[in-house]
Amino acid sequence: MNAMLSLAPDSRPWENGLADGSDEIRKVVRNEIKHGAEWVKYAASGGFSTAGDDPTQVTYTQEEMDVLVAAARDFNRPVAVQVFGDEVIKRSVLAGVRSVEHGSMVSKATVSLMEEKGVYLVPMMLMATHPARMADDDTVWQALGSPPHMRVKVRKYRDALVDGAKNIALSGVNIAFGTDLGIFSYGLNGAGEFQEMVKNGITPERALRAATSVAAELLQRDDIGILLPARNADIIAMPADPFDDITATERVDFVMKGGTVVRRNGVPLVESF
Repeated sequence: MNAMLSLAPDSRPWENGLADGSDEIRKVVRNEIKHGAEWVKYAASGGFSTAGDDPTQVTYTQEEMDVLVAAARDFNRPVAVQVFGDEVIKRSVLAGVRSVEHGSMVSKATVSLMEEKGVYLVPMMLMATHPARMADDDTVWQALGSPPHMRVKVRKYRDALVDGAKNIALSGVNIAFGTDLGIFSYGLNGAGEFQEMVKNGITPERALRAATSVAAELLQRDDIGILLPARNADIIAMPADPFDDITATERVDFVMKGGTVVRRNGVPLVESF
């Protein structure tokens, strides 16, 4: 049901559930849930980081996607889809997924459909739109550490990636925050996604909500996401106003988790959390 991706050197590979055809898909979904899966995620298109496919390729029919989502829904499990091309996004939305991961080349019509259906989008623009805008900058690509075939694909679909980001920014779709770390090295500051979102026309307020209240809504969690009595006291602070300078999110110097301060003035107070 998924395909192995090219991972950063410091990432650990995972086991994939491979399925072809409706019967196999149904079986794999049920098996994943049997072993404790709280969400079901499937790859419905080719990607950028993999060498042998294309991000516009459609890997499942509408019927297969419908079966997959229905099998998960029988067990009250939400479904996320890893996808880039517009046709595959549309099919996934019609199948009833809860979230679209990436959705980088989404059209105006499809993002409007997502908005209508209440589907969440986790755009991870640092992974696709940023490389698209910087496709000819050797320094950026060396810093990203991405494989050469990814740059070839990004250059091929540069216009579609940039247009997709504009379509997202101009829409009212529910945006949730994601970084795609694991494809990137974990040494990368994932908060750079905030800056990339704002560069592509998403307001700072919308970007910040994406990482807090909207992310909590996507995960169907009522204990996180906003500051209220009875919520988890997970709080960060930074030495500048992110509404004026969104890059302040990359310089967090105070962290509270569950009501306990674990970082103050940039210094960790515990080894890990």
